[in-house]
Amino acid sequence: MFRLAVKSVKHNPKRLVLTAVAVALGVALAAATFTLTNALSGGFSKLFDEIYAGTDVIVEEAPDELGDSEDPFAATDAIFAHGDVDDVAAVDGVASAWGGRQVSGTVLAADFEPSNDVMAAGGAPSQIFNWAGDPRVDQATLIEGEGPASDDEIVLDVDAAPRLGYALGDTVSISTDIGVEEFTLVGLVRFGESNSLQGATLAYMTDARSAAINGDDGYDQISVIVEDGADASAVAEAIDEILPEGTRAITGEDKAAEQTAQFDEILQYIDIFAIAFALIALFVGAYIIVNTFRIIVTQRTREFGLLRAIGVSGRQLRTMILLEALVVAVVSATIGIVVGYLGALGLSVVVEALSGEIFGTVTLPIDAVVWGYVLGALVTIVAAIMPAIHASTISPMEALRESATESKKPLRLRNIVGGALTLLGVVAIVVGLYMGIEKPYIPVGAGAMILIIGVTLLAAQVLVPLAYALKAMLTRIFRVDGKLAANNIHREPRRSANTAAALMIGVMLLALVATFTESMKSLVTEQFQGNNADFFVFSAQGAIPEGALEVIEGEDGVAYVTSTGLGTVLLDGEATAVGVIDPDTAELAFDYNNEPDFDQMDGGAFIDPSMVDAGFEVGDELMLEGAEGTATLTVTGRYLNEGDAQVWVDEETGHALLGDYPIVQSMVVLDDGVDPEAAQDQLLDALAVDYPLLVLQSPGEFEQLANQFIDLLLGVISAMLGAALIIALLGVANTLLLSVTERTREIGLLRAVGVRRRSIRRMIRIESMVMAVFGTVLGMILGVGLGAALVRALEDFGFTTITVPWAWLALYTIAAAIAGVVAAWWPAHRAAKMDILEAIAFDG
Repeated sequence: MFRLAVKSVKHNPKRLVLTAVAVALGVALAAATFTLTNALSGGFSKLFDEIYAGTDVIVEEAPDELGDSEDPFAATDAIFAHGDVDDVAAVDGVASAWGGRQVSGTVLAADFEPSNDVMAAGGAPSQIFNWAGDPRVDQATLIEGEGPASDDEIVLDVDAAPRLGYALGDTVSISTDIGVEEFTLVGLVRFGESNSLQGATLAYMTDARSAAINGDDGYDQISVIVEDGADASAVAEAIDEILPEGTRAITGEDKAAEQTAQFDEILQYIDIFAIAFALIALFVGAYIIVNTFRIIVTQRTREFGLLRAIGVSGRQLRTMILLEALVVAVVSATIGIVVGYLGALGLSVVVEALSGEIFGTVTLPIDAVVWGYVLGALVTIVAAIMPAIHASTISPMEALRESATESKKPLRLRNIVGGALTLLGVVAIVVGLYMGIEKPYIPVGAGAMILIIGVTLLAAQVLVPLAYALKAMLTRIFRVDGKLAANNIHREPRRSANTAAALMIGVMLLALVATFTESMKSLVTEQFQGNNADFFVFSAQGAIPEGALEVIEGEDGVAYVTSTGLGTVLLDGEATAVGVIDPDTAELAFDYNNEPDFDQMDGGAFIDPSMVDAGFEVGDELMLEGAEGTATLTVTGRYLNEGDAQVWVDEETGHALLGDYPIVQSMVVLDDGVDPEAAQDQLLDALAVDYPLLVLQSPGEFEQLANQFIDLLLGVISAMLGAALIIALLGVANTLLLSVTERTREIGLLRAVGVRRRSIRRMIRIESMVMAVFGTVLGMILGVGLGAALVRALEDFGFTTITVPWAWLALYTIAAAIAGVVAAWWPAHRAAKMDILEAIAFDG
């Protein structure tokens, strides 16, 4: 049966081409993402290996109980004193120990000008360290000039210097937490073997200057070189025994592996994201596969009847169809994997041309191959099961019929199952929205998936009366061509419904995302309408320096500045996000949506909905343990939005728990009567001297920035969903092509009685356009409805307004009609070009 299946595919591959393309597109999406993330992992793995290549042992802060996810490129607090370095150096087996310190700052380009632009303030990070002078510690080799000998000297990596516009002897400016510091460029270094820094800038200064900038002469790590012949792991264990609590010693090799594993864990989420979208695309493709194999089975009824007549069993026929599906899956997945790899290779070249070398060698990973074949085979075989079962029921008597005919099974069972699933989905959504359960978005999401399947099954029932209703209108507009198109849709409701359903799912997802993002924009607008702040201050490079806020507060016309800090504490042994505000001024600048007002905090704490769900309530006591101390606080109010911080405390408590916590956002309120535009220019000029990377945005500008980000998110998701839409349109074309083949004799008879080629083409196009518009309209109704349900389910996260994206819906409708015409071009052309006599003599 396998040989028969392969011969069947080879004998008439045209009928399976578009099905193969549909599967290949979905597989290509997953393969491309796996390839890119694998190359990205390889690039950063090489970076981490080179960072720790020469250092035998790293002494650093131990991963703490707070569960912080450390940024491998961010500067950390000083935790080692000079005496700790001496103690480590005295351990047996240690040849030398060097205290390392990273400076929080950004190397500015030679032509840098403050722009108040978030994008200009961002970019690749700067890695600034104290200079050891030992390549094994610095992981950098001096290739030109000399190392920093005095506190006003600095060295840069060999790629960053020309990129930023510097040459030896130039003055280099660095924006730090204490202001802009200037240095003379005295040397160029190469990091590792190839200076592969993934786009970052590497710089070194003297130990004394780095301590002065950080405001602390301690070190955040100690680099250890072991004696020749000593075992690095044994030395690390010996160092561990004399280290302060909360620190550790780890070999350079193990540290590189740990950093790579942490980075790969982040990349796994991208892979999962890609698999989800690939599954969506392949789920849409499943409708094409079902239609294709159903039509193929119908067209081969006589063939199967003859096979049954010569002794082939129904089971063997079923196996043969599934083997054909497997052959298609293997070929399609292979094509998809190759296309995905080539696409990833091309994209990596473009990305590196724009942002520098961030990828390792772009190779095809084994997981891309495995997932490609698994996804392709799973979807194709599952979709072919029902047509295969139908083929196995064909009797030998079917061989005696003159032409292939599809058994017209009633839609009763399909309607019953579809109605039951639709009702079950609606019930699950209602339970999630109105029964007051925790995490309502879970039953809403499950109900949405069930509802989609149910509506898909009911689509045929909706399409039958629609065809009747449209017949009169189409006849009036297109005369007999419209009438024939409506009759064709009505004659094969299953086929037409499955074709429309594929497009319905793609459009439904687009409409859902559009509804959600438009509602998110409304949320942003509402939040900005409820604030009295004149400006928002934030930094694209991290926390806002305290000195910058002092500059702002010292300017004429500024009434006050209120800030928000974030940190992590332990509550009952669990890591808990804590927000720090000034209760007296916070709500004078912004509506935080809490009960009662923050000025009623009274030294206690406010909790968010996730804390309420965990069983805490107003009046309870919270025992919080932070990096700097502990505090027992009474819950005095509730913060009503989820997703920001779980516990809110005042500044005094924040310092007691966290010490100098990072400030992530500040708001500026001006005196009455001060012109905001003039004040903005004044403040930016004041900040430009020492803090040129800070951004000062008015509420309107900040709202516009947030909406641009939301639009970008919509664009990325829409692009990912584009594969599903392309597959859906291929489904329309595929169904029409196979339908044209099935209706060859009918088209020949129409031509014989005088119907012109133009009318045949128009009939096919009308049929395609009706299915496309039907799928689009049904998809928009479902998408908007489910999007509204999702917004309603996320009420705890601040969503209060459901916004319908009317402009997008109108665009989708117009695009669907055009796409329907485009998808029908080749089937219509093929139908119109048929030879009349050959078509009439066609034997199915």
